[in-house]
Order: sequence, then structure tokens, then C-alpha cells
Amino acid sequence: MIAAVVLVALAISGFSYAHWYGYLYFEKYIETGYMCASIQTWFSNDPPGQNDPGYTKDVAATHTWIDAIDPHYAYIWIEKAYPCYTVYFTMDIYNCGTIPWNMTTPKVNGVTLVDSTWVQFDLDGNGVNDVEFMYIDGELKQVHPGQFVEWSLRLHVLQGADLCPAEYYFTLEVEVVQWNLA
Repeated sequence: MIAAVVLVALAISGFSYAHWYGYLYFEKYIETGYMCASIQTWFSNDPPGQNDPGYTKDVAATHTWIDAIDPHYAYIWIEKAYPCYTVYFTMDIYNCGTIPWNMTTPKVNGVTLVDSTWVQFDLDGNGVNDVEFMYIDGELKQVHPGQFVEWSLRLHVLQGADLCPAEYYFTLEVEVVQWNLA
């Protein structure tokens, strides 16, 4: 009787063993999407040759341009700025990839701006704030392939700015991240 039980147990385990080791093979091609963003437009409300915003004379001028080789870079050059000079900038960032992305909050010199709030900076390091920036709109909007996000930046020269010819440098950084990571 014991021999019969052992024989049946071996038969069942052999049958189970045969079924546990079946193989299936799949061959398939998987293609991922790619993320791409490029600056399409970048302009100010005070280009050269126009009256300064809010005034009847043309003193200062703001030059804006997008890098011709790499549209990930845009530039600002403001000449003859003075205290209380305020200029508005608008930028369109285009989704040239195949997956959606979100734009994060812009940073000036590594400091995150706050939407619709002025943030002051001491650009020359003398302990007195020279300019302030305000960022408006664009943050965390999902941008699908073939679409763009428009956002605005305000720059205001403060009373603490040097009245002698002075040059101020800053870096404005905008990051885009794939939509499921924001």
C-alpha cells in the first residue's frame, strides 16, 4: 500500500513538474517618447525706438533675442535703465517632443520666484537691492506635443540701483519636466 501511494505521489509530482516548466517567448518592439522644449518667442514691451512704458520719452531700451544655434537660451540686454524703470517680458516655450511636460517656477540666480509676487535682488552685491522680478503664469501647466506655454516676467529697477553707469547680470532659469514627475 505504501509503495502504491509513493508511486501515485511521484506520478503527480512528475506531472506538476512538467507543467511548471513551460516556456513562452515574446518578441516585441518598444519605442519610448522623447522630451523636447524650445523657446519660440521672447520679447519685451520696450524694444529699442519706443517710448519707455508709462512715459512719453525714450530713454531706456530692452533688447531680447533667442540663441540662433540653441533655442534653449534667450537673452536680455537693458540699456540706460534708471530707478523705477519697469519692463515686461513674454516668452512662449514650445513642446517639440512626443510626451507632455510641465514648466516649473522660474528662478533668478538660483532663487525661485513666486507667482504674482515681487522678489528683490541685490545683483551687484553691495547690500542694497537693485531690481525686483515678478513671474506671472505658466507654472505647472501641462503642455502637450505641438502646443506651447506662454508666461510673463516683470523687471523693476529699484531706487537702490546705482545711478552711475552700472551693469547688472542675472541668470533666469526655467525648467520643464515630463508631465508625470511634476
